[in-house]
Amino acid sequence: MFLNYANSPEDKPEGNTNKDKLLFINSCGTYRLYTKPRLQTFRPNGRVDYQLIYIASGKGYFYFHNDSDSPTVVDAGNIVLYRPGDTHQYVYYGKDCPDIYWIHFTGYDIAGLLRKHGIEPEQRVIAAGTSSGYAHIFERIIAELQLQKDFYEEASAVLFMQLLLLIGRSARESAPDRENLLSEEIHLAAIYLHEHYREAINIESYIEGKSISTSSFFRKFKQYTGMTPLQYLLEIRLSNAKKLLETTDYSINEISFLIGYENALYFSRIFHKHVGLSPKEYRKSVRRNATPI
Repeated sequence: MFLNYANSPEDKPEGNTNKDKLLFINSCGTYRLYTKPRLQTFRPNGRVDYQLIYIASGKGYFYFHNDSDSPTVVDAGNIVLYRPGDTHQYVYYGKDCPDIYWIHFTGYDIAGLLRKHGIEPEQRVIAAGTSSGYAHIFERIIAELQLQKDFYEEASAVLFMQLLLLIGRSARESAPDRENLLSEEIHLAAIYLHEHYREAINIESYIEGKSISTSSFFRKFKQYTGMTPLQYLLEIRLSNAKKLLETTDYSINEISFLIGYENALYFSRIFHKHVGLSPKEYRKSVRRNATPI
């Protein structure tokens, strides 16, 4: 097993809080398992500071929410974040050849600092990528804490800010644009309504399993089309009914069925309400005003 570790004079086993500074590094280290088959950490009460763990290679097994039967397997290129008071329970196995970097830190607005760099409250695992830049920054922080030259506290904090910058950029570049995803979801929904308007469509059932909540779907759909999904479906049906009335001799019953209404009387009422004419009146009006070819 290889270990390289350093801490500040203020650090303690239970951690250290520093509310006088925006960011203060308590300790930092790295270890690799070569001969040791297993390495486990269990702190039921966690620490009073934050801990960030970077999996440079291999993998780790993390037990969140005190669920000792269901570990979350975190692969290389990911970061695990523990907040003050979180239970720390994780294990590494030599067979996975894990290469791990970790750091404990504190400050007066860490939550805001993390959020600024794309790490949201309660987010546990963050995709960071496998850039060699992470290892380089961790090693420099360790060196600052070991040598403790003038301004080492400030230097280690600046280096950690660089680390957060890398994490934030990686997350932003790799994550798909949610607005674009939502627009694409609404576009696909509109296509679905055009293709299935003849069927009995339940909008809530359609939304189930989609990557969007019901309220967001209805709001975004209206922004995208200018109308609700049901209004949009009605417009499709009425548009097609008009076309059939203009260009075919199908009966009102047949047209009603073709556009998705089993009850012709109900169709006629809806048509009259929105067009201002009954289907028969609309057909007569269009054909009376048609220009002979």
